[in-house]
Amino acid sequence: MSGELSSFKDRLIEEIEYHGISKTDFAEKVGISLGTLNMYLYRNSIPSADIAVKLAKVLNTTVEYLVTGQSNLQSHSTDWKKQEINNIINKLTEKQLDSFLEISRAYQNSHS
Repeated sequence: MSGELSSFKDRLIEEIEYHGISKTDFAEKVGISLGTLNMYLYRNSIPSADIAVKLAKVLNTTVEYLVTGQSNLQSHSTDWKKQEINNIINKLTEKQLDSFLEISRAYQNSHS
């Protein structure tokens, strides 16, 4: 993620683009209509707290970051790393996944 952005809509757009998800798919995962999402993206509307929580959860970030641009950097960094690992894992074949798990367990055991 680049530095602090000026508004909720800017941060929301950046996060959606970063995750490479279409606006239609994102709206569906959040449980809102595309029209509602477009209000947040293009009309400077701010969602209710319950929708903001859903937006943040789907984007693997915090409501605090989306609304204020501030977050616990360590937590945000960890969230980003976990998301990156999930993205990699989701693209692995079964054999590659077995190898990945074997390497991960060996690494974990050697650093315990």
